[in-house]
Formats: sequence, structure tokens, C-alpha cells
Amino acid sequence: MNRNKVIEIILSKSIYTPEQREIIKGIQDSITEIEVARSCFDNVSDKNLIDISIHKEDEAKAKYIYFLAQAKEKGITVNADCMIEELNYCSKW
Repeated sequence: MNRNKVIEIILSKSIYTPEQREIIKGIQDSITEIEVARSCFDNVSDKNLIDISIHKEDEAKAKYIYFLAQAKEKGITVNADCMIEELNYCSKW
């Protein structure tokens, strides 16, 4: 199962407000952006593309730190038990 499906499961729970859902999604999106930037960095040889990859990773890290701080400030946590239960259910289909 991919990470986007996990986020959909987490966000489908009614325990999160729309603002909390936006913050959780922001964290996940920034993690994905960091991974894409690192992959790009690892697979390019042009100096300009390397620089762009570095800047994109720095930008994504800044977004990640921002959303993580927002989550901490607002006391947002993800209940791992709930997530594991949903993943076990989803893995059956």
C-alpha cells in the first residue's frame, strides 16, 4: 500500500478538523517533495539541475519544519493503533 493511501485513511477519520487535516497533508506532501528532490539530485549530472535539486530540497525541508511546528503547536497527533487497524483492513482487499 502506498503512502498516499495511508494519509487518506488517516484523514478520513472524523477526529481531525479541516485545519488539522491540512497540516497532516502538508507534512506528508513536504516529505514527498524532499524525496523527489533527493532522487532528482541523485540522478542528474548537469550543474544547474543539481543546484535546482538542492534548492527544492531546502524549500521542502522548510515546509516540513513549518507544518511540523504547526502540528506540535496545535497538539496534532496520529493515533498509530487506528492507522494499523485500518491498514490491516485495507491489506485484505
